[in-house]
Amino acid sequence: MQSSQIQINMHQPNSWVYSDLRIRFLTLILRSGISISSPDPKVDAQLHMSSSGMYHEGTVKVIVAGLPRTGTMSMKKALEELGYKNCFHLAEPLYQFKNLRLSADIVHTKDTTLRRRKLARLLHGRDATLEVPGSACLPDLLEMYPDAKVILTERTSARVWLQSWHGFGIDLRSDCFRWIGYWMPGVVSANDLYRGWMRLASERFGLAPEPSEELYHAHNNWVKTIVRPERLLVFKCQDGWGPLCEFLGRQRPNPFPHGNEAGHLRFYKRMAMVLGAMSWLVVLVIAFVLSTICR
Repeated sequence: MQSSQIQINMHQPNSWVYSDLRIRFLTLILRSGISISSPDPKVDAQLHMSSSGMYHEGTVKVIVAGLPRTGTMSMKKALEELGYKNCFHLAEPLYQFKNLRLSADIVHTKDTTLRRRKLARLLHGRDATLEVPGSACLPDLLEMYPDAKVILTERTSARVWLQSWHGFGIDLRSDCFRWIGYWMPGVVSANDLYRGWMRLASERFGLAPEPSEELYHAHNNWVKTIVRPERLLVFKCQDGWGPLCEFLGRQRPNPFPHGNEAGHLRFYKRMAMVLGAMSWLVVLVIAFVLSTICR
């Protein structure tokens, strides 16, 4: 009986190779639901033991704590014109894949000390930080950089902000964006980051994990509550250079800049969707071919 089984396998000497390839390939596909930015226990352990991840007072000079879609790109350009170097904003330049992964990791890290070490690594050498993850981790940054000034960027109303958010294109938190663009660098990390930010906001304010006018008001009131008045500037881009320069103690340069990351991000999201769909087509074709060979 045993020799008969051996004889049968000899007629298909490579069948086990194809079977193994199919199993490995299907396993890779099934992993698509798992975040590539999940915390790495080995890296976390190294950060716990190493002092290299510790922050140094005075590194970050300005913390822009406004929500996304509140003129943060214009603020980044304004700060750069005022002489601040290396202002951190994930939307400019695009394709910051390593920073996206670390940012997503940060908003999912519960341990305060470890989260602050990761923030320090992300913001090393930066004069300013804008948007997530900084705005979501504002209490950490206030203690890490006690001399940094805080700017709360706002829109003219919560309704205008919400309209701007919904006019932003496909939601970065959506399953559609995650699954179709899974194979594209940065897509899963961006999805994790915005999901983590919304989860933090939901837990912090007791609201549904969705952008809303209530979320806008809750976040802005929270910032005003935890930041000392002399350390905080509430700012709308329509205010221009006057209050900003007075608050930061800098000279007024050219006309106030206006930047908008929506166009760049819409292009990135569309490209991710198109290339992601093409990648899935290739994946399915390879899976079909392997399945056919293994029959």
